[in-house]
Amino acid sequence: MIKFFLFFILLFNFSFSNENLNAQKQNTLYIHNLIEIEEKIASNFEKYLLTEFKIPTINDLITDEYLGSNFSLLNRMGDNIDFEDALKLKIKYAIRKNEFINPQDYTILLYNRDLYRDYTTVNYEIDEDKIDLTKSYIEFKLKSAEANTIYNILEAGNVIEKTCTGTLVSKYCNNDKNSIRWYNASSNWIEYSKKDFNQGNITISSESIISNEVNKLRDLKVGSYIFIKDKTKNVKLTDDTSGNLQILKVN
Repeated sequence: MIKFFLFFILLFNFSFSNENLNAQKQNTLYIHNLIEIEEKIASNFEKYLLTEFKIPTINDLITDEYLGSNFSLLNRMGDNIDFEDALKLKIKYAIRKNEFINPQDYTILLYNRDLYRDYTTVNYEIDEDKIDLTKSYIEFKLKSAEANTIYNILEAGNVIEKTCTGTLVSKYCNNDKNSIRWYNASSNWIEYSKKDFNQGNITISSESIISNEVNKLRDLKVGSYIFIKDKTKNVKLTDDTSGNLQILKVN
């Protein structure tokens, strides 16, 4: 009888241990899946910026052109996956249920690591031995200089139209694959490289831009060339001692 009882205890412990191991394996796979979802959201966010010239909502990305129309945001460890603040490049911290938010839990440790992350990084804070969900989030980065240019313009509150027309006023627009333009109230424009933006050379449609759009030109990197369409080349110098914009015609 005692032998049978001991055998039963050992069998129970083995079964319990085996169940725990299976649960850990399932949770590990699920964490990998969560990270993969966040990575896909971040990469398609960049793709959307480069194509649509807008900051997307999560629903904007659930289309065949981006994440796919059947892409699932369901999350058994917390709320549905969504942006914390798309304008600030933040995704919600996904693991939100009480049974998972112990910072020493292997699921949290795995989720917080950068090992399987490329676009994303976990920012988290601990309060009273638990993840503080009010201060924890997933931050993601944009990889291309072009995407960063578009993002910085939009983040500053500007609008970028998908095509350029002479009727635009105080707006940016997509000129071609490599450049964007900004139109002023007189339908004159400044053309920037998407890659370099204010750090590179520009082309302007009219010499009047030099006198009328001082603030725009002030943002240019010193040494940048300013090409007037079909006319002259100028170079931006450092401001004079009074802080006035200095531009020198070089041919």
